[in-house]
Amino acid sequence: MEQAGIPRVPAGLVARSGVGALTLVYSAPTPGLGSRYADGRVAHEARVLSAAAVRDALAAGLEVGETVLEAARAAMVQAGYADTRATGYLAPLARAALMGEPVRRVLGRLGHDDIVPFARALEAAGTGGPLVGALAYTLGAGKDATLRDAMRFASGRDALAREYTRGFEVTRELARPALLSALSRADSVRGALVQTYLEVLSEVPDLDVAAAAGHNEAEDVARMATGVLKAGGVHSRRGLEGISNLDGLLRADPRLAPRATEPPVIAAAFLVSLEYGPDALTHRIRPATGPGRGR
Repeated sequence: MEQAGIPRVPAGLVARSGVGALTLVYSAPTPGLGSRYADGRVAHEARVLSAAAVRDALAAGLEVGETVLEAARAAMVQAGYADTRATGYLAPLARAALMGEPVRRVLGRLGHDDIVPFARALEAAGTGGPLVGALAYTLGAGKDATLRDAMRFASGRDALAREYTRGFEVTRELARPALLSALSRADSVRGALVQTYLEVLSEVPDLDVAAAAGHNEAEDVARMATGVLKAGGVHSRRGLEGISNLDGLLRADPRLAPRATEPPVIAAAFLVSLEYGPDALTHRIRPATGPGRGR
């Protein structure tokens, strides 16, 4: 859904939507990643504390690069951990909401001055990967080079760069509709977020898995997610058993952790909260029922 023609969103709503989306997705038992029941590379508590630190940066009305940098600095102080990828997803969407304009327009204005703060944010968080190299290369290319150029360079290997280059295609056209559909059927927000995660994973092979284990393995993980969805996903007993089995398979090999699949779900939750209000997510928070409740 493009944001053209929408009114400006109050900073308070942007802040609430940002921290809510981050906290809810971090806490959901998504297969292969951490949750409040099983820590991944980073403790769940650190992730939640970092989400609270990001809140003010998203609502401050800064340019995209500065938003990511301020969020990273605050999160490192608060939690010793900063999720620059997730913040990178949210920053243009928050900027678009605050300005009342399409996100593509925000992305189109990303200039040379956005490169340095974005690079500093990645450095502060200790983040590596292809985007770091693309930013360094673009900085050396002269003042006509822009952050958007850096994202183009890295778009084939980095999920965040791909979203910047394609106007948040995965977030807007896949994750958001999947989340709205799941919210209408799931018995809890937790289930809706897991279902959305599976929908994205099945349709878009995870680039982090491809980088760590190879493209064939990433395709295999996507096919496994598709099988779980065909079994009913969170909406059936067989699907819940499939989710548990998939979680075990992915956790058994750290290379298979689909870390690039989580941020578009966070971004989709943010957009749904902006559009329908935070209650669109929070009013369904209650204990899940059925198998897998204690995961």
